[in-house]
Amino acid sequence: MTKSKYITRLKRSEGQLRGIQKMMEEERDCVDIITQLTAVRSSVDRIIELMITENLTACINEPLGDPQAQKERLEKAVKYLIKRK
Repeated sequence: MTKSKYITRLKRSEGQLRGIQKMMEEERDCVDIITQLTAVRSSVDRIIELMITENLTACINEPLGDPQAQKERLEKAVKYLIKRK
C-alpha cells in the first residue's frame, strides 16, 4: 500500500473524530457518539493491520544479508503483531 493510501485513511479517521467532537458539542445521544468512536477505532485498527502486514511481507520477501539482523528484524515485526492483540 502506498503512503498516500495510508494518509487518505488517516484523514478519513481525522474527519470522523472532528464529527464526533461536533456531536459532543451538540450533546448528541451517547449511543450515536459511541457508534462513531467505534468506527474510528476500527478504522485505525485496520491501518495498523495493513502496516503490520506490509512490514512482515517486506521482512520475508526482502531478507537482509546478515542472518542475525534478519532474525532481529522478523522478531521486531512479530512483536508488533503480538502487541496489537
